[in-house]
Amino acid sequence: MSELYRKMQMFLGDQQKLMERMAGRLDLWEECVSLFPGKEILDEMDAALQAGNTDVFYGTVHRLEGNLANFGFDSAAELAMEVLGALKEDNIAEAKEGYLRLR
Repeated sequence: MSELYRKMQMFLGDQQKLMERMAGRLDLWEECVSLFPGKEILDEMDAALQAGNTDVFYGTVHRLEGNLANFGFDSAAELAMEVLGALKEDNIAEAKEGYLRLR
């Protein structure tokens, strides 16, 4: 088990499903996670919110949600889904609240 996996294990959901999805290749998972967007995606979401650009905000949250879900970060992916749901319902206040929890 890699150091990165050990550090991130508490944030992962169903680890058996994750290992199946990664075909047991922890090295592949680690490589993918290391390519995750960093602080720049938070900056992009913050800027979109400040500018009131919900289309950009939605797209960025959606991209992050996909990454989180694909690589086993189930709880964070669920939070991102809640933000997306609020945006679909045009509930900006709820989307902002959800984003703060996600962030």
